[in-house]
Amino acid sequence: MGKTYGYMRISTKKDEQTFSRQEAQLLGKVDKLYFDRMSGSKKNRPQLQEMLSSLEVGDTVLIVAIDRLSRSTKDLLEIVETIKAKGASLKSINDSWLDTTSENPMSEFLLTVMGALGQMERAMTIQRVKEGVQVAQEKGVKFGRPKANKNKINHAMELYHSRKLTVREISDITGISKATLYRRLKGEM
Repeated sequence: MGKTYGYMRISTKKDEQTFSRQEAQLLGKVDKLYFDRMSGSKKNRPQLQEMLSSLEVGDTVLIVAIDRLSRSTKDLLEIVETIKAKGASLKSINDSWLDTTSENPMSEFLLTVMGALGQMERAMTIQRVKEGVQVAQEKGVKFGRPKANKNKINHAMELYHSRKLTVREISDITGISKATLYRRLKGEM
């Protein structure tokens, strides 16, 4: 009988996300846990790659849900093929239909369909965000870092070139960050 490996993933974009929910469902059911804190759309996830390379015949990969493994149908199918090529299998706790321990054509079909639905959901979310940003911009909402006050920057540059104050002192006096001052100085070179 092979080992059971758990894989968890959370997005880096959402600070409020933790591994707690996934970990609670996997602990006690796996021999070792692997986890990545990065987007599921990223292909190069170090812990996933490490887990896949350590798989042997008879091992099982246990996940909480299909979207924790991948957000791309193509990537998902490649991961599943890698697992199968190693002689291992994949099971999901929440997606009970996902169980490659036996040759089940329905499981393969559902894997493809559900992977495609997950990818479509991600694409729709991205589209909604773009539409929301566009509407906000049309209403005058500004995105990105606010522009530094040119008068303050010019004053900071004058103080810097006078060679009487440190960068920190100039930053405190003018309210211009040290990074902004250094970027401006770099632009002069």
